[in-house]
Amino acid sequence: MARKLSASCIDLHSPFCPCILAETNHCILCSHLKGQSTCDCNWAGVCILYEKYWQPKICTDEKPTVRIEVETTISRRELIATNTHLLGFTVNESLAAELGKTGSFVFLKQPSDPEFFHFPVGVMKVNGRMVEVVIEDVGPKSKRLLTGGEQIVVRGPYYNGILGQPWIDNITCGTIILVVGGMGQGPALAIGTKLLANQNNVIAIIAPGKTEKIFIGQELRELGAMVYAVDSLRRSGMGILGRLFEAGEKIDLVVSTGPDEQHYGVIAAMQCASVNIPMAATNNATMCCGEGICGSCQREAVDNRTLRMCKVQTDFSQLAT
Repeated sequence: MARKLSASCIDLHSPFCPCILAETNHCILCSHLKGQSTCDCNWAGVCILYEKYWQPKICTDEKPTVRIEVETTISRRELIATNTHLLGFTVNESLAAELGKTGSFVFLKQPSDPEFFHFPVGVMKVNGRMVEVVIEDVGPKSKRLLTGGEQIVVRGPYYNGILGQPWIDNITCGTIILVVGGMGQGPALAIGTKLLANQNNVIAIIAPGKTEKIFIGQELRELGAMVYAVDSLRRSGMGILGRLFEAGEKIDLVVSTGPDEQHYGVIAAMQCASVNIPMAATNNATMCCGEGICGSCQREAVDNRTLRMCKVQTDFSQLAT
């Protein structure tokens, strides 16, 4: 596949940079802040080391810049499919504005639960101060959130829910194929909205997956996307994808939102059709802290590097299988 993305940090030069990784010599980019003696970052922007020493948020007694954590009320609760719930809640204006960025997610929990009950949820839609997410009832953390009271704790913003995000953010007036499976429908709506707002032609292939229901198809159609609703990506969706590749129309980007197995299937279809274009994909790494500290999200790249997936923005095809 063409035009690989160089690994970068999603928090680079945000209010959260330099972060605690820089203080512990585990910075994603800066060689000095990895504990090395020479400068070898190959970065042409503002120096992270300079920012650390001249704006010392971590290495002094000053309170570091941390994610916003707010307690709010669930104002919308809807069962949209078996074990799949849509929740809507309001947050302050600054957090809502940040969560409007493509690939954003938050950590949620009940106010009475310990910190380790926080779990990540991708943002599907932001309308003013209202944030909507889709949650699957699959384990104790989601069960506690869905069966508890109306009050919840929201921590954010986090940004690395999509790998290949720069392609999505920067493409205009192009043609994009959006391949969507199951719970990938949540981030797919946010991505489709962004792409269509930038005057792109979006062709969506959507399958219900384990959710057993397509719940974003009509909204994407109303936004202007061409939608193929299929019963299964494996049985019929990948065939449609292959025919779109073979039709000869110029495709500028492929986006896959769903499980990793789906991403690999899309890559295989591209290789079979000799299609050599960028592919963005949802980030399915297991996350606990979201700050690159706990190591739960670490994955190995094809060049044997270890990547902290809650922080590192990279090309999905560069991850080891």
